[in-house]
Amino acid sequence: MGKPLDAASPNPSSSSTPSRLTEPYASITPHPPPPHRYFDEDPTELANDDLPPLYSDHEEFNADSCTPFDPLLPRVPHGDIFEAVHPFRHDETCAYFLDPRLDRDPDFLADHIYKLAQLPPRPFVKIVGTHTEKSGDKSRETRTVTDFDIEIELTHLLYSDIRSAQAWRSVKTAGNFEKVRRGTVFATRAPGFGGTGPVPEEGTPELREWCRRYCASGASLKCFTMERRVEGYDWDTLRRRLEGLVGATNYRGHVQIEFPVRHSLVRVYNDCRANRWRLTPWIAKVFVFTLAFVLAWPLLFFSTRRWETVTAEWRMSEAAAVPGRRRYVSLSEEAWYAAWAATIQAAMLERRRGLLDQGDLERTRRGGCRPGEGMGGAEAMGVVNRSFGWGGDDY
Repeated sequence: MGKPLDAASPNPSSSSTPSRLTEPYASITPHPPPPHRYFDEDPTELANDDLPPLYSDHEEFNADSCTPFDPLLPRVPHGDIFEAVHPFRHDETCAYFLDPRLDRDPDFLADHIYKLAQLPPRPFVKIVGTHTEKSGDKSRETRTVTDFDIEIELTHLLYSDIRSAQAWRSVKTAGNFEKVRRGTVFATRAPGFGGTGPVPEEGTPELREWCRRYCASGASLKCFTMERRVEGYDWDTLRRRLEGLVGATNYRGHVQIEFPVRHSLVRVYNDCRANRWRLTPWIAKVFVFTLAFVLAWPLLFFSTRRWETVTAEWRMSEAAAVPGRRRYVSLSEEAWYAAWAATIQAAMLERRRGLLDQGDLERTRRGGCRPGEGMGGAEAMGVVNRSFGWGGDDY
């Protein structure tokens, strides 16, 4: 056979480094092992571009306060505070404010209302299916059973670019012929336009003028309201399409389709003890349980002067140049229905309860299922329900 290569078996005598195998152990100088490298030590050879960004690179998260970061808040100049006053109380529909600065400074109140008008309302689609059935005992009591209760949020449809908070919104005030509360107990038109007043209204007051009148009022109890409205969507057409979608599943129960708008109201009350009590939940419950509200409610109603003249309109569509056509800030009613119809129908057949999100939409598009669930049984039940009908009343 051939001779082996010299590179594969070098001659020890010809090596430049003497072999230690023939040396005595005492003559070998021990070498310390290489130092251990810990994972939390940054290697010196890393460039600056390879390091994670400094915390100062994310100034929007470095506020001294503990307020959570809200991506829907419009960007404001550096050093400005978007919301100078925190709500005294809030629920899913309304935020209530109590602060002396809002009572005496009309410019501060106007800026506060204008900033809050840039926060979006939250429109939803809510579909509920119920049926009634009687219990099997001797009492034969009737109870209502909820077959499905699903919601879909439409807030993203208010934006053309949600990352930069680009939307079709504007702050408007009531016209002189509109019947609204103008520092009164009951709704009325402007003086000189069908309403009562010492001096006829000249022009249409703007936001700052209404704030000036509110702050100048000497009423002991007063309230300034701003309403966020969603405009430009044909809710009746969308309701009919959804009713047809429910009927296509052969559902025989009672269907209720609503379009609730949450975060739609802002109420500013003047800071006083009576208003603090009326906005404190446990005090309100005490008045209800002791029946004191029978006297307190009429007194508060007739003693409170209200201004309901400012609205923040969020338009989902506008009239186009072509007559009879509209242009949409995001999706039209038909486009939204086409995207969500299959997901909504599957959720009804699965008797879902809760909020449907983008994950449900993606699963429907892939024809898959939720993790840990098999679709064989659900699909079979859906076929049976659609064939024989389901959700009917049981008397």
